[in-house]
Amino acid sequence: MSGTRRVAHALAVALALASATAAAEQSGETPTAPARRDADACAPRQFRWQEDCRPGDARELLIDRLRAIPLVDDNAFWLTLGGEYRFRVESLDEPTFGLRPVDDYTAVDHRWFMHADLRSRAGPRLFLQLSAAAEDGREPRARPFDRSALDLAQAFVDVPLTAGGGALLLRVGRQELDMHGNRLVSTREAANLRRAFDIAFVSFTRGPVSFSAFAGRPVENRAGAFDDRRDHHEQFRGGVLEVTAASASRSANTALFYFERERARAVYADFVGAERRRTAGIRHTRSSGAYDIALQAAYQLGDAGPKQIRAYGLAGDVGLRQPQWPLQPRFGLSFGVASGDRHADDSRLNTFDVLYPNLGYFTDAPVFYPGNTTDLQPNLTVRLSTATTVQSGCDFIVRNERADALYDPPGIPLARPVQSGADRAATLCYLKAQWRPSPHVEWSTAYVHGAVNAVLQSAGARAADYWLAQIALKL
Repeated sequence: MSGTRRVAHALAVALALASATAAAEQSGETPTAPARRDADACAPRQFRWQEDCRPGDARELLIDRLRAIPLVDDNAFWLTLGGEYRFRVESLDEPTFGLRPVDDYTAVDHRWFMHADLRSRAGPRLFLQLSAAAEDGREPRARPFDRSALDLAQAFVDVPLTAGGGALLLRVGRQELDMHGNRLVSTREAANLRRAFDIAFVSFTRGPVSFSAFAGRPVENRAGAFDDRRDHHEQFRGGVLEVTAASASRSANTALFYFERERARAVYADFVGAERRRTAGIRHTRSSGAYDIALQAAYQLGDAGPKQIRAYGLAGDVGLRQPQWPLQPRFGLSFGVASGDRHADDSRLNTFDVLYPNLGYFTDAPVFYPGNTTDLQPNLTVRLSTATTVQSGCDFIVRNERADALYDPPGIPLARPVQSGADRAATLCYLKAQWRPSPHVEWSTAYVHGAVNAVLQSAGARAADYWLAQIALKL
């Protein structure tokens, strides 16, 4: 059975459950969406399934009326239609810092998304999203997640229930995961095709406390039409417990998380093979008008063939805002530590793995992958207008362990262990700008210069330069 057929089968089962739930509750109170909504609840968001469009919302433009089409007279069912197009050009001189025989390139990317969101007042919901992607110019070849004919990006059923005085949500099917900024699981926005999973997901929320759990497999992207399927060589499961506190002037969130990832092939400096990695950690965020803080720590256990995994990772971002100053500057400091392997050919694997990160982890340039690194990045963001921001900074990357390699996306050894006398690896300095005149239009550009330091110099590396320009249009 193909991956798409399996998703369809899962959706059919979930729809049957939704119908049974609705029928069972006809004589009593049915679960409904929260009565309070943000003023811009229907505006396009990063995760399109988080938009909350309803019949009766005031809309001036005819095209905006596609955002909530009533299907019956009493608005018991309605349909939201949407889509987006992204055009992206990125140029990279000296890919892999010249350490592999890869030519300089300029890649031209196109990405299309179209979605239909069928909702009901009773609660059950069906969300479908199609995707297509094209790319030309990347060296040495296009990546599997940059090209595809029309395919199923997301397809899931929601069944909301009430239980224990809180809101319970069951979600089954192909879906993206929103981990609320967790560094270890991202949507891979820097690529053409975003990361999705074929999973079962459940969440429970009561007041400021929420818990979510999931289990399934990542989606393996293929170039043909409707041929994407779940990756049978990999499993992913986990849970998150969150506590949120918010007031008119500040907000805070603390999350405890646990992830398990099993894959048939992992690649490190001194090990290639199957691994099972368990990750436990904590993430805390806090913000007000004057500052923002995001801190995350994780520890990893597991087995990689005969080796025992013992690794740790730290990451943080701290910002101080001056909203009363000209240009409303934000002075930021980002940092991270991803442990490296201490001894080659022993029984331990100490290299931290970031699981499912964005490809441009340190900057927009896809030239480094966290693992056996410590980085420190001072940066400055200014606001030229209500729609335009500019950010600049430098990320100083240092090798942690001389017995381990440095890695590039998606976690392949870039520079093998070199016993040089210094541990500075590279310095990535960047300048980026974003113009967002409305939720429907976003333009951005970036430049990154990657200077090589002692570790990469000793391996024969050369400096890299990266350019990016893209525009995204959303309905």
